[in-house]
Amino acid sequence: MSTVNALQGDTLDAIAYRYFKDNPVQVLAALIELNPEVHETFLDEHQTIILPDVTQMQSTPSLKLWD
Repeated sequence: MSTVNALQGDTLDAIAYRYFKDNPVQVLAALIELNPEVHETFLDEHQTIILPDVTQMQSTPSLKLWD
């Protein structure tokens, strides 16, 4: 697992979107599980956040309604 340091004013959902643009909602759930010490909405600057492995994430099948 890799880690990143939070930027000033960062949130877990911002990190999920920054590093996993394809599926930030599912990654957000994994970020919350991997970082139980995070209790505040805004992270401390330079706070270390553990990122989930992309291979562990299960892709949700999508349904295409229109061509």
